[in-house]
Amino acid sequence: MIRNLMIVAFCWSLLAGAQTAYPLTIRHDAGETTIAKKPERVVALGEELLELLIPLGVKPVGYGSSRIQAARLGEVVSGLTYYSPSQLGPAIYVGNSMQPSLEAVLSLKPDLILVWGTSEAIEGLKKIAPVLAWEFNRDPVTGWRTAFLETARALNQTQQAQKVLRDYDAQMRVWRGRLAPFVAKNPRVTSLFLYNEQFTGVFGPKFNYSIALARLGFRLANVPGVEIKDGSYQPVSPEALATISRSNTDFVLYIRAKTPDGRYPELTSERVLKTTQVPLYRYELDLQEPQGGPITDLRRAEKIARLLLGR
Repeated sequence: MIRNLMIVAFCWSLLAGAQTAYPLTIRHDAGETTIAKKPERVVALGEELLELLIPLGVKPVGYGSSRIQAARLGEVVSGLTYYSPSQLGPAIYVGNSMQPSLEAVLSLKPDLILVWGTSEAIEGLKKIAPVLAWEFNRDPVTGWRTAFLETARALNQTQQAQKVLRDYDAQMRVWRGRLAPFVAKNPRVTSLFLYNEQFTGVFGPKFNYSIALARLGFRLANVPGVEIKDGSYQPVSPEALATISRSNTDFVLYIRAKTPDGRYPELTSERVLKTTQVPLYRYELDLQEPQGGPITDLRRAEKIARLLLGR
């Protein structure tokens, strides 16, 4: 009996030790923020920030996005194409993620606001509620992990976050294993973004899409002669794309977004790439797809695997 009580007491002590003690200070990509109590009303400004909430079962009261066309300010978010309405919940649309309506945010009485690290609205938002700003592309090794764990700590969800990461790592190992024979024969990949005739570029090692490829075992191959100054992304010309060859890469994986009418018209960049004789794979992008995160990375890994393996 005494032994059983001791076991129960020990288990409770472990649970108690896992609880977050408030107030707490979080160091993030725009400074430090002190949070006085467990947040209950979170506003997320951007798709990337939903990646920090949905795996924890946290539904924001407000949501801002620059990628949703149908949403109306002050109304429940509509027009979702990447996440499901059940994942988001009845969040109120507060405007563009980079320049949200401060009035709309204030009306929701948030006790925590999550923003992308470069948002111009941070100073105004700080006057409404504590702000955590995250930029996933700063570290090619950890990517979004620090943001995820620290946001979970702010929400008193550390144990759930650790479980999410264990599951994520296990599933990523599965996809890496399935791709291993392909990677062995084709380890080098040039990763491009072909948005339209005016906007074509190459991804560097700090961009989350590249981080996902590295986790699958691939090695990034740059476009010859192009310097990716910030390690994330660099525009390239069709002339530069013409220098891609089997001597400097094994294949090209390029992202294409649909036109507003749902088509993928061939671009000049695609025509140039076809002349290189390098194997080409087109990743069709949902414009609401985040740069990265625990949900998106796994969806992306599966999509890339099926694309490369033909199933």
